[in-house]
Amino acid sequence: MKRLAAAIAVFGLLIPLQGAIAGAGSTSGSEVAFYDPGSSSWHVPGQAAFYYGAPGDTPLMCDWNGDGVATVGVYRESTGYLLLNDGNRTGAADYEFFYGIPGDRPLCGDWDADGVDTIAVFRPSEQRFYLRNSNSQGFGNKDFKFGFSNGMPFAGDFNGDGFDTVGVRDPKNGFVSIARGHVSDSPVMEAYFGSSSDTLVVGDWDGDGTDRIGVFQPATKTLAVTNLFGTVKVAHVYDLGAVRGIPLAAEFDSAGGVQTSHSEWNGEISDVVRPAKPPAPAPAPEEPAKAAPPTQEESPVEKSTTPVPSSAPASPIVKPAVSVPGNAIRIAPGISIQNAVNQHGGDATFLIEAGVHREQQVQPKSGQTFIGAAGAVMSGARLLDTWQRDGNLWVVAGQTQSGRQHGSCEANAPRCAYPEELFINDVRLKHVGSKGAVGAGTWFFDYGADRIYIGQDPAGKRVETSVAEKAFSGQVSNVTITGLVIEKYASPAQVGAIDTRANPSGNTNGANWLIANNEIRNNHGVGVKSTDGSRVVGNYVHHNGQLGLGGDGPGMLIENNEISYNNVSGYAYGWEGGGTKWSKSTDLVVRNNYSHHNVGPGLWTDIDNINTLYEGNRVTNNVGIGIFHEISYDAVIRNNYIEGNGFGHSAWLWGAGIVVAASPNVEIYGNEVINNGDGIAGIQQNRSDAPSSFGPQDVVNMYVHDNKITMTEGQTGLVQDIGDNGVFTNRNNRFVNNEYTLHGDGRQFEWNNGARTLQEWNSLGLS
Repeated sequence: MKRLAAAIAVFGLLIPLQGAIAGAGSTSGSEVAFYDPGSSSWHVPGQAAFYYGAPGDTPLMCDWNGDGVATVGVYRESTGYLLLNDGNRTGAADYEFFYGIPGDRPLCGDWDADGVDTIAVFRPSEQRFYLRNSNSQGFGNKDFKFGFSNGMPFAGDFNGDGFDTVGVRDPKNGFVSIARGHVSDSPVMEAYFGSSSDTLVVGDWDGDGTDRIGVFQPATKTLAVTNLFGTVKVAHVYDLGAVRGIPLAAEFDSAGGVQTSHSEWNGEISDVVRPAKPPAPAPAPEEPAKAAPPTQEESPVEKSTTPVPSSAPASPIVKPAVSVPGNAIRIAPGISIQNAVNQHGGDATFLIEAGVHREQQVQPKSGQTFIGAAGAVMSGARLLDTWQRDGNLWVVAGQTQSGRQHGSCEANAPRCAYPEELFINDVRLKHVGSKGAVGAGTWFFDYGADRIYIGQDPAGKRVETSVAEKAFSGQVSNVTITGLVIEKYASPAQVGAIDTRANPSGNTNGANWLIANNEIRNNHGVGVKSTDGSRVVGNYVHHNGQLGLGGDGPGMLIENNEISYNNVSGYAYGWEGGGTKWSKSTDLVVRNNYSHHNVGPGLWTDIDNINTLYEGNRVTNNVGIGIFHEISYDAVIRNNYIEGNGFGHSAWLWGAGIVVAASPNVEIYGNEVINNGDGIAGIQQNRSDAPSSFGPQDVVNMYVHDNKITMTEGQTGLVQDIGDNGVFTNRNNRFVNNEYTLHGDGRQFEWNNGARTLQEWNSLGLS
């Protein structure tokens, strides 16, 4: 086998090893790699140790491109995000996408015998496998029920037919069940092997094309290879020597194990190599202490001669989407990016070097490109280090920054409208309304006295407050921003840390920006505000104060982004807060994004959006509606996975996975809508508060068909509060050929302003 089959934690051998000789020789096929979850360091036979992923990731190793070499990958079980690399090295991912839902357990294998390994997940809540035949976001090509709820999955080609077969193992007692064939709901083999001190791995140990289970014993540093299909269960024991670190399948979760894999690392048969201990990870580079700004005589652009430390782990999230040309203008921390922009023309490319670039605000020229080197951070925050004790508090003076206040706040967040934030060791504190309210985890800005107060000793901590408003903005075209971490900007509500406008009001839109493969986090207002023809692709946009993404204008593409944990500053999301919100757009495409755990709707189009397409998105666990199309026009909402949304406000049908509110000509099909506050809903209200020149704001021609809808509570259907039943009788609103799974009170449909049973629903010609 070329591939590393998935491994799981198993537990010390229950089978005695008498008669098995622990030799110091070599395996003749697969070998064992080790992974350190604390430092994300990998130990692969035959090469120096390296870093990949982040602490807490689940490791995987498979042959992602079919070249015969198994290489690294990681899975973030909290989000279902995969980062796969075609090399065994530190650096950015070659494939980044979402697959599965939080809580799924990943594995990998060659499910269609084409020589390329691809991803799969096991969903313990359903005891179901979902296999995908390409390393990309989408639905499973095959799925079937197999295993048990506490099972840990693995895979291997146990009969040598070229197809990998799945299995599960009970981490409590070592019970192993292997499926019959590569898609099966019945076992071909069940046996006990292993106990709590050992780790299970799967590989072709003798190079004969057939996989077998092996068990690594950390106490003895040995690998016991089994033959579950024969009479002798322990076939051989290999001495792995003085290995350091832990096996790839070590205990990363409370169940006692995770998935990983092993294979022929260099495509050849070779001896097991004892990996060396890696160097300690270097700290993230910061700007030089007390760096003076350049004088007028100095060039504002420097070519740094300091390389990025090779031992510093690079975030796989922010791999640049474009390559760095040889003539790129290199900008080191402490050097003005804007001065460099001013000195060069519209074809210039700037390489923002590793380190923290503080309080930089850039207005690009049309056509310019900005690329972040690994470890490059643009921060809108200022370091605070002149603290004085003030009773039970600490205070710093001389803080004259005061951005524009804007927005409506929840009652428990009275200062959400103030754009300044404060962070201690990257943790955002809550801004309270008075000095007397300051305590642990909170802070207060006395704007009149230019003082900031905190309730904990700042000694030995990194304390920052956001000052600069925007990292990039301007009424220009064809700008590219990629590979950067952009954080802690004091952007007001409805303003982006990246904002493709010259200012928040007026017709000042820029056009055709590419904002790709950045991490945009901990800004106050919106992460990215995009406009005409811009593409926002492959970004990780999280923990922003109001929204992750927003914008307006024609022809925008929003694709392959992770949008999570936004509206942390406490904006009233009925006003505007959550994952996203676009307005006054035409031909907007929102495709293959993962929006989750936002305080508000997951994906939201509100006010005069025309010809919107939502497809292939995963929208889960948002406080508000999953996908919300409001006082807008023609839209298609198709092939999305929508689960666990809308429980923050599920009155009437406002907790639905999909809501169409006062909007005509919307087709909804091919979606999985599972266990939201409500199912799929149309809502007709009088929206004279937001009149439109594009025509009536009526629910007309809403065509809901061929969706899978599961409801444990709430309702699916159509409601109105304007005293006009025409929305039910003569507006061509239809529910056709949907599949329902119901676990509620039985009256889980709404039509003609009355709750209906499924039988009543069907009798009305709805299905």
